[in-house]
Amino acid sequence: MAVSVSRVQKGTVPGAERVSVTTVTFDNKYVTGGEPVTAANLGLKKVRFAICTIAAVGGTVNVASAHYVPATGLLLLFDETPAQVASEADVSNIKVQVVAFGH
Repeated sequence: MAVSVSRVQKGTVPGAERVSVTTVTFDNKYVTGGEPVTAANLGLKKVRFAICTIAAVGGTVNVASAHYVPATGLLLLFDETPAQVASEADVSNIKVQVVAFGH
């Protein structure tokens, strides 16, 4: 299943670096290994690093944290154990806010 993405803030320019704030809303089934979220989805050409926070919870999984991997463009969810959320887990309406830095 796909995720939906809505940019909260357009990229700004502090020096040569751009910063964007994007809310990612998960669909009903999680894919182990992470959901693809491209640099373009985040309003950038390349992501150098990102900070993620859980903005809203939903589904049947207790999501404790999220992590974006710029090298692969994957957004991963972790439960409280902390293990990655299981494949096919219901993560409907979980929202992750991603603050991405890059250019």
